[in-house]
Amino acid sequence: MYKVLVVDDEPAIRKGLLKIVDWESLGFCVVGDVSNGIKAVALHQELSPDLIVIDIRMPRMDGLQAIREIRKTDGECQFLILSGYADFAYAKQAMEMGVSGYVLKPIDELELKGELLRIRSKLDQRSGRAKLSEFHADAVREELILKLIGADPADAPELESELVSLTSFAGKSKQILLVEAEDIYQAGLEYLESVKTRWLEAAEKEGLGYGFQTGPYIGFLLKGDLNRQGAKSEWIRLLQDACGLKLGFTAAAGRIVYNLADIRQSYEGALGVLKNRFLLAEGQIHMVTEPDLSHFLAEPNRHAPPDLEALATKLFYVLDLGRHEGVAETLEEVGRALVAYDSSETAIKSGLVQVLSVALSNLAALHQSVNIQDYAPLLAELYQHTHYDKALSAAHAQLAKLAGRLGGNGSLPVVKQVMDFIQRHYHENLKLETMAEIYNYNRRYLGRMFKQHTGDSFHTFLDKVRIQQAIRLLREGHKVYEVSERVGYPNVDYFHSKFKKYVGASPSSIKGAPSKAKAFSLETS
Repeated sequence: MYKVLVVDDEPAIRKGLLKIVDWESLGFCVVGDVSNGIKAVALHQELSPDLIVIDIRMPRMDGLQAIREIRKTDGECQFLILSGYADFAYAKQAMEMGVSGYVLKPIDELELKGELLRIRSKLDQRSGRAKLSEFHADAVREELILKLIGADPADAPELESELVSLTSFAGKSKQILLVEAEDIYQAGLEYLESVKTRWLEAAEKEGLGYGFQTGPYIGFLLKGDLNRQGAKSEWIRLLQDACGLKLGFTAAAGRIVYNLADIRQSYEGALGVLKNRFLLAEGQIHMVTEPDLSHFLAEPNRHAPPDLEALATKLFYVLDLGRHEGVAETLEEVGRALVAYDSSETAIKSGLVQVLSVALSNLAALHQSVNIQDYAPLLAELYQHTHYDKALSAAHAQLAKLAGRLGGNGSLPVVKQVMDFIQRHYHENLKLETMAEIYNYNRRYLGRMFKQHTGDSFHTFLDKVRIQQAIRLLREGHKVYEVSERVGYPNVDYFHSKFKKYVGASPSSIKGAPSKAKAFSLETS
């Protein structure tokens, strides 16, 4: 059993760490837990633990200070740092001191166990249960790579000179590739760790690069850059072969550099791409130089939030018209608007679900055959997807099917479809521009087609339908201001002017003299 010391200033976290992990099954025994760096340094001298799991932010002496003190007398102890701050500066300082890994708070149980299994493997090898000489070279190389990634420019040349003797490159170019494994089908932690091991072994065996692990990522210092013919495909094959059918991956490569001292730049580029993992396609290697990445690597425009209500209305119209071929285009428009404003996974998922919820609720209110509860699983599923394209595909599959089911008038000419649509949506804020977008027509062209067929412009036809409905409601005894609102005229004075224009009398005269109203008739077809 390897001895473990747990250091965190929050008692709940220390107790939680002792409970959520079956330490003995992983080959560890917790010999103590303390609340700050000063106590950690003192207890280290007394117990000589093999591993210290330590928080970064603590009073009196923080985690980094404690690691520095312990490193003065112990170069073998492994450290696993905990941090509530996804800040590269902390990871950089920790890597300079030979830290084995880090886990972000709130702590993910599977990620923590994966880190512990990896550290135990290192401890096993160090204790002579593997070929010591091979392990030593690999461990030193990995440590130097991690140090270079986190090194200050002034220290990089010295580290580079140490690393040169442990590496060989076919050419002068160098590049960092980072890969994140995804447990798509709940394959389990052991399978996940075995895949990571196979990645590292395969890359070494085929002479493609030197592996290392940093946080949740498996990294490779490539012996040849990915711009070489067939290089990218070769790496994708290697990663896919190790995954089998149970696991997925997302990968990103940083810029090409020409000195080992500069690999930090390549690493930071790859890391920056993977921070937007949700927007990346699964099972591919994404290059930091790809033009397609520019739309989300740029700073979001937080001064122009998307009009979710308008987007939901357009999706509602597309579905109600049965335009199954327009569902994909409308969903893509929704996605583009969300990404342009805030490219975070949470914001995109929340916005997408909001648009779908409003559109489906409006549709259910209009069609008895549509039950909003039938789509609750879809809305819940969208939050579970780990990639943007998969979430959009899931939404498209069900909504296109729904549109196809509602598209009873799809064989009618476009103008007939628009006329029917107006008859059902006259009370809404209908615009010719929206209809043109739905049918992929030029607005002026659709307007000319409509007038040629009906004799009226789109807005005149809409007014006539509204006035017809207003007469019906007035005959039923509804108040004028209620009728105005219900037929799509929020402003009562405007309703009065429109009514007099088409009927030649005020709305109150119709309400007060229903027999007289029979004399009014409007042509709308």
